[in-house]
Amino acid sequence: MSDLYDILDPWGPSNARTAAAGPGIGTSRECLDKVVLPPIYIIAYSAALKSGGGRITRDVLQRALEFSHLPRQTIGQIVLAADTGSEALTQRDFNLALAMAALAQKNMSPTIESVAFHREDLPVPELDGVETLTTSAGQGMDGHSPAFDNINKDDDDPWLSAARNSAAAAAAASGGRPTSAMDGMSVADNGTNEAGMPSAHNNAYAAKERQSGGSTASHGEPVRTGAAAETYVPKINMDAAQWQLDLEDVTIKESAERGGIVFKHTNYEVSTRSFSAMVVRRYNDFFWISSYLVKRYPYRMHPNIPPKGFPDNRVKGLTRFANAILRIPFLRRDALVIQFFSNTDEFSRVVKVGNLDMDAEEFDPKEEAAGVPESEIQQTYQAFDEFYGQVSRDEEKYRTQITALEKISRYKQAIGDELNAYSDTLHVPNMPSEGSQRSTKFHVLSRAKRALRSNLNELSMSFSDASLLDKSQGEVMKTMSAEYLRRLYDVVISMKLMMERVRLMDRSRDTQRIKERNDANIKAVAQLAGELSGASAAGPVDRGGIERLERMIKEDTTELGKLEHEQRCIGVRFYQELARYKCYESFLQTHYHRFVEEQIKHHTLALNAWKQALVTADDLPTNPLHFIS
Repeated sequence: MSDLYDILDPWGPSNARTAAAGPGIGTSRECLDKVVLPPIYIIAYSAALKSGGGRITRDVLQRALEFSHLPRQTIGQIVLAADTGSEALTQRDFNLALAMAALAQKNMSPTIESVAFHREDLPVPELDGVETLTTSAGQGMDGHSPAFDNINKDDDDPWLSAARNSAAAAAAASGGRPTSAMDGMSVADNGTNEAGMPSAHNNAYAAKERQSGGSTASHGEPVRTGAAAETYVPKINMDAAQWQLDLEDVTIKESAERGGIVFKHTNYEVSTRSFSAMVVRRYNDFFWISSYLVKRYPYRMHPNIPPKGFPDNRVKGLTRFANAILRIPFLRRDALVIQFFSNTDEFSRVVKVGNLDMDAEEFDPKEEAAGVPESEIQQTYQAFDEFYGQVSRDEEKYRTQITALEKISRYKQAIGDELNAYSDTLHVPNMPSEGSQRSTKFHVLSRAKRALRSNLNELSMSFSDASLLDKSQGEVMKTMSAEYLRRLYDVVISMKLMMERVRLMDRSRDTQRIKERNDANIKAVAQLAGELSGASAAGPVDRGGIERLERMIKEDTTELGKLEHEQRCIGVRFYQELARYKCYESFLQTHYHRFVEEQIKHHTLALNAWKQALVTADDLPTNPLHFIS
């Protein structure tokens, strides 16, 4: 068991995904084009087309895959892998999804690489009853969605309370039940909606409400009916699969050559798989791109660069920063981000000659809202302070978890060192005994003494194995806390900084001030006009005061329109970013599943090592007289 310390770290780089496809086989989506597929593919495709009204959306594909009775998380991964980002999926994408489902049913990896590797011996997908998809409208043969039997309808999400309280206050005057600003943002489940985020909960929840007859919700409140019963989910293109990849897209290492003529600086070699490029950048280039993102996308979450004095492993911090950028679709498509990762020129030259847009993003808030009612957005924004408190508590929670894991890791390392030292004391050196001029009667090793030495050596090996296991477990926990759980902590920090920027850019007070001034000017104009109309009979009058006020009213109206537009943009972005922030909670399932799996593996190996030590201890000689030759 001398190789126990070399247990593969599940959080580190791995070539499992690239090796799965085999030599000479790429990850082409055309791998099934020339493969003769069984009839179930045509049957399922026809049913999906009819169900989707002539086109197959992500939602239709998800409903079709529910007939495979795979877990929700697996279905979500398959949908994400099959989707190409277009509004409708092609027959090629649909066939890939069914092939991945067939592999998953045989406990094989549901990836496109696996489909390419097994394209000649693919198992037949089992989709019992898929032909009823056209009439089920998202429900299974028994009237419900088979993939979502265990949905918990209890509304215990603390995030909902903030928006609900705000909505209740807004609707108190009318006496009606407020529409919660976060009802359509429950995304804790691991399915996927048509926007690419894990939010299958909404469709299943709506289906269960329909089955209940629309009378009461699970928490006893009246269920909204008609148009008001619709839940509004922001369309967020969030690549859940990319987040969970063990293989990182970007790798960074220090260059052997230092830059600068007089004042030397460290260069970093930045290699990116998706762009198939290797560029040389310095820390100031990373800092510049970070500042650009803040200026370009002020109302969005984006990664935070580690400080220049980052303790002892700046490369790891920059790697996490670069990978986080490429996990966010709208950043990945940014022209300057593409240049940063692919243009081999010096980045300062790229910025100077690129003629790139450096201004803040402009968008139509009504179009970006994608049908979400204005009241939903306003209620969410009114609960800003409560959401900020939730984010602050999340920051404290994740920081405590990371600190605890790092402490446990150090304790495990220390225990491993002490066990190793204990192991050394048990080891009997294989050296000849020193001679003696006296009687040799008591210097002859008895059979029991030789057995004792042999068993002590075996015990030493068992303690050494336990030492390696503890050190390995500590190293894995340290890596996990630094490389995975810290991702979530970085998201919390990004959200907190974004909310602080939004708070500083809030235009509510300026809007209110200009409205009050404009109303006062309008009243003053009306009053002056009345006075002048009575005095006009006496002779010519000076209308200069009215003209000045009208000019001020026009300027204030224009300025008020700009401020209100900017405030609507802030509200829409905050609504979307809050929903995206909540999506990240779905990745806790992967984190803790891996955490528990790793603990079970190490504890199982440790148990075996101690059982072996117990057998050895039982074999130790126990009769004192046997030690006398």
